[in-house]
Amino acid sequence: MNLRSVVLPILAVAGLVATVAAVKKMEFRTLDVPVLLTPAPSPFESRIAATGLVEPLGGVIYADAADAGVVGRVAVAEGDAVKVGDILWELDHTRTKAELGLAEAERMVAEAQLVDEEVRLRALMESGASEVLPQVERVAREQSVKVAVARLQRATAQVDASRAQLQRETVHSPIDGTVLFVDVRAGEYAPPGGRRMAIGSIDPMQVRVDIDEVEFARFAQGGKAQASLRGVPRSSLPLTFLRVVPLVQPKRTLTGEAAERIDTRVVQVIYELGQGTHRVQPGQVVDVYIEVPDTAQ
Repeated sequence: MNLRSVVLPILAVAGLVATVAAVKKMEFRTLDVPVLLTPAPSPFESRIAATGLVEPLGGVIYADAADAGVVGRVAVAEGDAVKVGDILWELDHTRTKAELGLAEAERMVAEAQLVDEEVRLRALMESGASEVLPQVERVAREQSVKVAVARLQRATAQVDASRAQLQRETVHSPIDGTVLFVDVRAGEYAPPGGRRMAIGSIDPMQVRVDIDEVEFARFAQGGKAQASLRGVPRSSLPLTFLRVVPLVQPKRTLTGEAAERIDTRVVQVIYELGQGTHRVQPGQVVDVYIEVPDTAQ
């Protein structure tokens, strides 16, 4: 009998027995992971549960320059309160200011030329020489005055264009609000179309609530609504209905929960955020409960 045909089956059986014994000795433990964030209790018996994103009232406004260029000055920082028309930041004005100075000098020359032509024409008409001079020469002097007027208008337009360019290179605040973040620095090149500075009105603020399209059939504008901060179950923030966004769209505000679905479509409802017992910052995610009246069930 071949020794290999005897040893190999014995080794295989021994290995199987050892594996079974090792598995039986292993202790399978179920880890009890504590829930760090306890959901806030609903104040309503019948409700719609949703998540909301705290925003400045009217949304976030991104302030950017109309043209590209090197940043010359940043006038504000995060948290600063601004008024309508305040300068937020501006591009380097060296070239534009030089062009403005040249345009203003050309306008002064055009004004002097117009005055000179008008004096000559007035002197001709008052001296009585216009009756003696040929009609062609009189018309030529009148045309010189018209040309001088046109030159002055062109020079004035160049001055206005240079001043308009200065305005395009300067970013002003369109609202009374607060600077939310600043991502622009003096000396860096800033192409147009970026989101380098954001401002918004944070007193009061609003909450953009995402309601699942399936749950929206139960929604009623007259129902009460309340928000609570994550991690602060006893926080209570009253909400006042403002409007419903008509367009149903994919869910974008994610909470990070493991069981959260991201392939859902939601209806966004905007509420004004009232004063509560806790401080709320723009960009925070809050838990929202919306009362469903008996007539809407």
